[in-house]
Amino acid sequence: MKSWLDNKLVKFALVGGVGFVADTLVFAISFKLLLMPILSARLVAFVCAATVTWLGNRLFTFCTSSQIELWSFWGTLKQWGKFMLSASLSAIPNLLLFKAIIILFGSEGFVPFAALVAGILVGMFSNFLLSSRWVFQPSQDKST
Repeated sequence: MKSWLDNKLVKFALVGGVGFVADTLVFAISFKLLLMPILSARLVAFVCAATVTWLGNRLFTFCTSSQIELWSFWGTLKQWGKFMLSASLSAIPNLLLFKAIIILFGSEGFVPFAALVAGILVGMFSNFLLSSRWVFQPSQDKST
């Protein structure tokens, strides 16, 4: 019988939860304590959170014997770059759905939070697809 932790999407979501906490903490520290401009604080938090989730997914979600071969410096850096691009691309449907819900239903009451959750979920599925099919696939070219 398989455990729910055998499901890569569940693992990906758990790692994403850790990334959300990292994102929130780094943003709060950057913006409130270090007094960075809000967009700069958001960018720093995004890079930190995406790096945390890349590492978590590398070690927990997608770790296989074929992934271990990628622990070379350049292979690791290349994979991190692919994950950052994947996370950035996945922010597009996240933000588009968030904005569409706000336009359709307004920004009163619980609507912004529902829009936030909907956006996060669509972004998570997009990022999961890119990660599972592109970022964490073993290299076909053994010279890289």
